Amino acid sequence: MTEEHSSQPSVRHPETRVDLDQPAKVNPEFPLLPIPSLIRRDGKFARGRRAARLVSTFFLGQGALQGIQILAGLLLVRWLSVEAWAQYGLASGLQIAMTTLMDLGISSTIIPLVGERRDDRYLVGRYVRSAKHLRDRIFWILAPFTALVFLSITYRHHWGWHLQLLLLASVLVSLYSSGHVSCFSPPYYLFSRLRDFYAPQTLTALVRLLVYSICKLAGVLNAWVSAAFYALNTTTNGLLLEKGSRRDLEWPAQDDPATDREVLRYILPATPAIIFSAFQAQISLFLISIFGDTANIAQVAALGKLGQLFSVLTTFNVVIVEPYIARRNRGRLLSSYLGFAGLGALCCAPVTLLAFVFPRPFLWLLGPNYQGLQNLVGWVVLAACVNYLAGLIWVMNRARKWIFWSGTAVEIVLLLGVQISFIVLVGVRTTQQAVFFTFASSFCYVATHAYVAIIGFCKGPRQAPVSS
Repeated sequence: MTEEHSSQPSVRHPETRVDLDQPAKVNPEFPLLPIPSLIRRDGKFARGRRAARLVSTFFLGQGALQGIQILAGLLLVRWLSVEAWAQYGLASGLQIAMTTLMDLGISSTIIPLVGERRDDRYLVGRYVRSAKHLRDRIFWILAPFTALVFLSITYRHHWGWHLQLLLLASVLVSLYSSGHVSCFSPPYYLFSRLRDFYAPQTLTALVRLLVYSICKLAGVLNAWVSAAFYALNTTTNGLLLEKGSRRDLEWPAQDDPATDREVLRYILPATPAIIFSAFQAQISLFLISIFGDTANIAQVAALGKLGQLFSVLTTFNVVIVEPYIARRNRGRLLSSYLGFAGLGALCCAPVTLLAFVFPRPFLWLLGPNYQGLQNLVGWVVLAACVNYLAGLIWVMNRARKWIFWSGTAVEIVLLLGVQISFIVLVGVRTTQQAVFFTFASSFCYVATHAYVAIIGFCKGPRQAPVSS
């Protein structure tokens, strides 16, 4: 130290006194500088707090919304007659299948294509408008096909034309409105506006549950009334989400063919698998509706409600996991990928064990009409767990743009081989056969998506042109 510096007061001088009750005095020649380790620590704490706040908001919001929806579904299982539940369950199953078919994964392209450019409001608006434009076009193409399929299936059960048409109208309204929900949801995920996302939907779900209760007390609750109010609920949610998302995007004045082509080019390799899997989620219900009777339809649809136990986690994949994995750098990707997969398996294990050992509580949820299905509960929940894990892997693959033609080919060939073999050797004429058919199919999805993940880690994402 130089002589000039040594003449300055030092905090190590024996005569120096420090009064802890007085504010510290800072020597202007030696200003306090931030300590790098403290900056890093504060940064980690800040990120941790943001992550904790995001996750807690998700589970509070999604938990409330999904809890109300599950409660409404289970109450319908208990309140509707076996025949009415079969009618509603078949309409709901077709709607779920056609929603997947009409979306074709288009709305799921918004987050990965925007990526780190979310601050460009015009870019976000351009992708959202493109997804909505393509989704609406597919709806008008497939709506006649939906009507033909539904009327063909229901005709053999002699449910009456007025009932079939009312159910069909509810299905079509729900399908169109679900396009608004799926296309205007990604901006909320991109900007972590989960509270704004869940609050209006939770309110409309509560209103729907209240209407169901009033209809039950009035003695007018049946299949088409239940379906009609579900369609109204979906329409309201779509309009509210569209209105709220406009603050995060700049809506283009017209459709952009170049953006449409970019979206289609990105999702094209997965399109055959999406089309193929659109009916896979409900294939057991459709097969039993063809080969079984009304009671079998009701039982398969009721057992399917147990799969909703994982719906909160399924939404967690899209809302939390997908944006996180999409932003993760390559060096830390593997640990995050395996961590989420392991956490998913850990969450599923105790629920599956409980379903095998104590099936009665699960059947109590379904009501007295389905108490004879206790030997199938464990297998239904196990199949739902396997499907959930497959969906988790698929979402992480999609977030990294790991969408390959080879994965699509493997999925279709493997599923067709397993399912055709099962139908030929065992058949799908009873509820038990339908459950084991679903269980066998679920492992095909895990194997396929794991195969794609291995390719993704080895080769990286498939490069798609990005429009300017």
